[in-house]
Amino acid sequence: MRTSLNTIIGIPVEGWVVIAGTVATWRLLLLVHEAAWGLLALVPLQMLFFADRNRAVPSKPRGVLSPVDGRIVHRRECHDPMLDREAIRVSIRVSLWGAYSLRSPIEGEHVRFSGVGDRSSVVRTDEGDEIVIRMRSGSLLGALPIWTPVGDRIGQGRRCGLRRLVRELDLYLPANARVEVAADARVRSGQTVIATLLRKNPA
Repeated sequence: MRTSLNTIIGIPVEGWVVIAGTVATWRLLLLVHEAAWGLLALVPLQMLFFADRNRAVPSKPRGVLSPVDGRIVHRRECHDPMLDREAIRVSIRVSLWGAYSLRSPIEGEHVRFSGVGDRSSVVRTDEGDEIVIRMRSGSLLGALPIWTPVGDRIGQGRRCGLRRLVRELDLYLPANARVEVAADARVRSGQTVIATLLRKNPA
């Protein structure tokens, strides 16, 4: 069962479950040995790890926003194995202490294709542009990047999932997208514009 994306005092419900488990374990261990007090030192670190403060999402209808806090590892032209097309791949190394939520890079419909990569989600804009979010390394603990049901719409910069233990994440953009960030640039989820989707030439 998926944990709610709602936050309580800036921490998702999932984070509070882990923190509560740590406190409960401390209480049990304290009955055995007073050295268990050291376990409480984990609580501030856990609160920092799960923190998910609100973000001011910029208004850029054709902009592609970063889904996570982190650093751009590289951008390159490539073949998109999910949608079988030519694309631009932008890889992001996820910050350990960044926002815990994943945010949708664009506004559109959540679609899902059967293809390469079990941990990928696709968002399609009203103009037909498609963005793939794919976990590169790490773990989503069985989830997809986007939790919104297939067929539902999702707003640009809105919380759409939890990054959990993901270390690197790829965005596959249309081949004609204009990338706005350089390698090694720092990005913020729901705020940094990664690229701009160019309008398609009429047939």
